[in-house]
Amino acid sequence: MRECGEHEGAQRSTMEHAYIHLLHLLAGHSAWMLAVVFLAAFLEAIAVIGTFIPGSTAMFLAGALTGTGSLSLAWVFAWAILGAIAGDGMSFWLGGRYKERIVQLWPLSRHPEVLDAGQRFFLKHGSKSVVLARFIGPLRAIVPVVAGMMGMSPLRFYAINLLSALLWAPAHILPGVVFGASVLLAGAVSFRLVVIIAILVCIVWLSFRGAGFLVAHANAWSSAAGRHLGDWACRHPGPLGRMARRLLDPDEPDATNLLVTSLVVLVTGALFFGILGDVVSGDPLTAVDLSVYHFLQSVRTPWGDTVLAKLGTLGSGITLTTLIVTVTLWMLWERRWRTISYWLAAVAFSQLLILGLQLAMRRAPPNELMTSHYVFPSNHVAATVIVYGFLAFLLARRVGKLEGVLVGGASTIIVIVVAFAGVYFGRYWVSDAIGGAALAFGWVAIVALTAIWRHPQPPPQRWFMPLVVLTVVLVSVGVQLGVALPTPPGSAPQPPPVLLTQAAWKLSEWKRLPCYRSDMGGDHKEPLTLQWVSQPASIRDQLRAQGWIEGTDVSAHSLLSLASPDVAAVSLPVLPKLNNGVPSSLVFMRPGESRDERYVLRFWPSGYAVDNGISTTPLWVGSFAYERLSRPSWPLNILRVDRQANPFAARTKSGAGLGATILAEVDCHGVPVSLLVSPME
Repeated sequence: MRECGEHEGAQRSTMEHAYIHLLHLLAGHSAWMLAVVFLAAFLEAIAVIGTFIPGSTAMFLAGALTGTGSLSLAWVFAWAILGAIAGDGMSFWLGGRYKERIVQLWPLSRHPEVLDAGQRFFLKHGSKSVVLARFIGPLRAIVPVVAGMMGMSPLRFYAINLLSALLWAPAHILPGVVFGASVLLAGAVSFRLVVIIAILVCIVWLSFRGAGFLVAHANAWSSAAGRHLGDWACRHPGPLGRMARRLLDPDEPDATNLLVTSLVVLVTGALFFGILGDVVSGDPLTAVDLSVYHFLQSVRTPWGDTVLAKLGTLGSGITLTTLIVTVTLWMLWERRWRTISYWLAAVAFSQLLILGLQLAMRRAPPNELMTSHYVFPSNHVAATVIVYGFLAFLLARRVGKLEGVLVGGASTIIVIVVAFAGVYFGRYWVSDAIGGAALAFGWVAIVALTAIWRHPQPPPQRWFMPLVVLTVVLVSVGVQLGVALPTPPGSAPQPPPVLLTQAAWKLSEWKRLPCYRSDMGGDHKEPLTLQWVSQPASIRDQLRAQGWIEGTDVSAHSLLSLASPDVAAVSLPVLPKLNNGVPSSLVFMRPGESRDERYVLRFWPSGYAVDNGISTTPLWVGSFAYERLSRPSWPLNILRVDRQANPFAARTKSGAGLGATILAEVDCHGVPVSLLVSPME
């Protein structure tokens, strides 16, 4: 069995290798590329065979090429949708034509468990399974076969098949379009633009995946916790034991929700007090705060400021107040007086508690322009979590499981986006946002637990309420944006560089600078072997004269090179690295001894400047790196740093002079550092 699995894995790897190589070759031929899109969508929907077709990769790359203007979005959508409909239609016909005999045909004869899984899924979800399975890899190509076997009417199937294709194609193509467009439009700020887009896309993806994961595993977790709680309750017959037994009583409505909510209270409480302890003691979490703030300030752009300022209105006081009023009216309509009191008490009490904590902690925000309030824990994030969290709780109890996942995912996205916008603008630190969210989430769980305890019977279904709430949010945000566009807070002014004399720098002040690059958590990475006093233009001119080239920008060509099976190391982009959250400002490279090797040089601003009596020149810190292409990582080409290579030996071996004057060679805690000045500085 193992050998068979390894053989199939190698077979799939070979197919993917050839497939993506074909995409790379066809990038300049739009007609053929559209044919590949159709075939990818068609074959991915064929029973079992679709498992070996990386159709999602084709859709993303086609979308990226569309974003750069190489393909027409309308035609890509059209061919992808037609291919998906035709593929599912073929599978549906096979199921209806051969019915029970299909299990004797290859490849289902070798994989009968796939058909069993498809039948269980179809019986559980009915017609909806045709849409849902489209987004589930192992099931997407087998559910249409099962639908045909089960005698589903063709008219009903093709209506749902069309809907599933209309949802599937944009979901796989548009992320590539966004990425390709950002590559095309970015220009000088491509790194910044791509970073902000990537963060927002990750927020959306992780939120929905997280909500789905929690829903899928809630029963298993509650069962495991129930067993442990039951053992504990048997050993403690007192009031707490009786309460635990009530939680575990299968005759009690919503017993699972009570148990899960209780666990949420414990987890969020532990998280909040853990963060509180780190903030008070100044543990490494504060280093992460500073690195994240520096990083986000370094990638700030007017475009990012405008987008995040608009998205931030989802958590504005007006929007939250509108939602509170909406929920209050809703509960009045349902005559749930206690729920109204829980809702209003949750908002009021949490804000008073947070105000008390802020006055006790007296922690200032990272943006020095905002000095009128304290930020731990963040009352802004807490209010957003309480309003959207309790609203999601009310909605999820009144809709189905799938709708509950969508409600939970959407609420999570809004909370994370609002919190991220505040961190981005420097209103509060990351730990403030997490602490406020943990405290508020725990409080929401307590209020929800109380509501379930007092009203264990499931409430009546209100399938229309998510639409009502969505309408209220959109109208509130639209009115705010229409009346006055939010003004993004300005960046805190950068402190002037610390001035040093050249003699003092050479003698001892070089010790002020770090010996190693630090990552976001403050851990040491590669050594900083260079300190160079020069203007950026001079560094560029001197390195170019010595054969160095600036790191390849992210472009349509380099995008495709990331998936090319035969690419030179110097053709791949040199990604900026972070030092205390600040990306490298200057990056250069030159070829190594083979196509799979290259030498990379990165520089970061040090915050110091040297005064030589005539002019003041910035001081940079830099690192050498010897990078080797890791072929086993294909289809995503990855360059890995060879940490065994000595940076000075690598520089000598590659003949990589820098064209600068060496003032001194010093030792920084075992790291040899060169002190350099440009000839004209």
